[in-house]
Amino acid sequence: MHNEKATISAWERGGQIARYILLTGVLSFIGWAYETTFMFVMTGRFDNRGFLTLPFCPIYGCSLLLVYLLLGTPTEGRGILKNVENPFRRYSLYLVFAFLIPTAAELLVGFVFERFFDTWLWSYAGFPFNFRGYISLPISLAWMGLIFLFMRFLFSPIKNAVFRIASKTAVILAVFLVAAVAVDLTFSFLSI
Repeated sequence: MHNEKATISAWERGGQIARYILLTGVLSFIGWAYETTFMFVMTGRFDNRGFLTLPFCPIYGCSLLLVYLLLGTPTEGRGILKNVENPFRRYSLYLVFAFLIPTAAELLVGFVFERFFDTWLWSYAGFPFNFRGYISLPISLAWMGLIFLFMRFLFSPIKNAVFRIASKTAVILAVFLVAAVAVDLTFSFLSI
């Protein structure tokens, strides 16, 4: 009986981690769909946005998960905003971090890909107030607003749906997702 309880708690712990992996995957897919749709509207042609062949833009999923882990949603305030009771102050701080987190992610990822792989995944060179084409003030401000709205209205229902997945199922799906992305990432890096 004791071993069964230990197994159940191990599955539950693994299930929690797996659900966050799956949530990151869902958010990465939503980011890919947004980016692909936006570019289709702007250019009139389909362009698989992102580095991977699979329909994922991990920079979206990882940035949104980091926003959630550090800040929560604008209405709940967790992490570093946990004790900020004043809604105006909490929203203001939320907007600041919703500006800084994706901007830092774009700067880091843009720099790493250009420096180590001689590859540009995007370029904001034509935008005002850009830094080496990696980041741009208008784009960062747009991300700030989009992240605030997404986290305010869409994140919680998506997270709740993912977190309803049974632990064993979540672990199996997460292992499959991580393996698929790892294979895709390997082939994508080899094709640079």
